[in-house]
Amino acid sequence: MTLNLMNSKFKDIVKLFQRLPGVGPRQAARFVIALMDKPEEELQEFGKAVANLRKEISSCTACFNISENNSSVDNRLAKSVIHNLCSVCLDNKRDQTKLLVVEKVTDLDSIERTGLYKGLYHVLGGAINPLDGLTPETLRLKELEGRVNKMRTKNLELIIATNPNTAGETTSHYIREIFGNKKGVYLTRLARGLSSGSNLEYTDEITLKNALDYRK
Repeated sequence: MTLNLMNSKFKDIVKLFQRLPGVGPRQAARFVIALMDKPEEELQEFGKAVANLRKEISSCTACFNISENNSSVDNRLAKSVIHNLCSVCLDNKRDQTKLLVVEKVTDLDSIERTGLYKGLYHVLGGAINPLDGLTPETLRLKELEGRVNKMRTKNLELIIATNPNTAGETTSHYIREIFGNKKGVYLTRLARGLSSGSNLEYTDEITLKNALDYRK
């Protein structure tokens, strides 16, 4: 696909799609071409949904998960109208003694889809990576600290679920520095190690170390 042969209007729309994370020029062009094949009604529906995105969807004021805005919430969720709380924070059946910290909303969604975790969440909004302009000050670490201080539980398990890479490990270390000696809070980390069906002979040293360190 040669973008140089496309007209200027097409290129302008392609550039708009390229502003999305992980979308290159070729993929953006495919998106535009796919939209061109859609009927007018569907395009109108798509455009309206994008235009109203900020009006109808926002971040939960407690955990920063995705939440509905006041104007789009029905009477059954009157509590969330005041605080813009997400469905997880509104659920009184969730375990209030567990708080799992993730980098992104998509990480939260992945864990939630397992159906195994029944506690609360906190979305940091990324991981510490100065090269990308992500510092402790730009993440929601202060909000995490304030939230932990307000939680009414004597024994809070703070579960660190950042990614097992350099940025994730740096963030994990920073969280441990904040809460390591805090009374009533004990820190845990998602277990890491050998995956099902793996072969020890071809497993790297870091994975083996994690498998040994986090063995049950």
